[in-house]
Amino acid sequence: MPQLQVKVPTLRRWGSKMAVAVDRPFFDAVGGVSPDYSRDLSDGDVIWLVPELQRNVDGSWQLTTGHWEVLTLEATVDKLLAAETVRRGKFEQDLRMKLEPLSQEEA
Repeated sequence: MPQLQVKVPTLRRWGSKMAVAVDRPFFDAVGGVSPDYSRDLSDGDVIWLVPELQRNVDGSWQLTTGHWEVLTLEATVDKLLAAETVRRGKFEQDLRMKLEPLSQEEA
């Protein structure tokens, strides 16, 4: 959040946007899809990108667009402040559980 608060006002003056790519669990933890989100780039400062991995028929993985929305810096700060705090142990345990099946596929 501190980087957004420093960089986004400068990018706003330059007429540019900041893109933030996060995974679905993080996005859901900060409130998920905004109630009245926009996809009009002129409606905000920060483009939230939530790519998704999809498994192809041949077993390979493909990164897809998933969800995206445009928010103002102020709405982005509100979203981040609403984030659920996750304990480190729980985070690491969840990550191991998600990675374990992938490592078994490679073996």
